[in-house]
Amino acid sequence: MHIVNRTNKYGTFIVLTHVLINIIHGAAHRQLHVGLHSAGMLFVVSVVVLCPLLALALLWTCQKRLGLILLTFSMAASATFGLYNHFVVSGPDHVSGQPPGPWSTVFVVTAYLLFLIEAIGTYAGFYFLRGRASRVLE
Repeated sequence: MHIVNRTNKYGTFIVLTHVLINIIHGAAHRQLHVGLHSAGMLFVVSVVVLCPLLALALLWTCQKRLGLILLTFSMAASATFGLYNHFVVSGPDHVSGQPPGPWSTVFVVTAYLLFLIEAIGTYAGFYFLRGRASRVLE
C-alpha cells in the first residue's frame, strides 16, 4: 500500500487550484481584452503556469526538495507579479480599472484568489522545506 505524504497532498491541491483559478482568470482577461506585453506573457507562461506544474511533477519523484524549491519560488514570484499588476500599478490589468459587468467581477475575484493561493503556496513551500531540512526526504 502506498501512503501519500502531506507534502504531496498539499502541493497537489495548491498547484491544481492555482491552475484552475488561472484558467478562469485568463478567460476573464480574454473577455475583457486585457492583454499583457510580451515580457509579461513570457513570465506568465513560464513562471506562473509551467513552473508550478514542473514542481508538482517533481514532488511525486525522489526530487521532492527540488520540487518544493521550485513551488516556493514560482508561487512567490507569481504573487509578486500579480500583486504589482493587479493591485499596485495603474493600468488595464488593475482590478479597479475594469468596467462594470460579470467578466469584470470574475477578473477581480480571481485576481484576489490567485494572490491568496500563491501566498498559501509560498508559505506551504517554506513550511515543508523547513521541516524537511532536518530529515531525509521520503
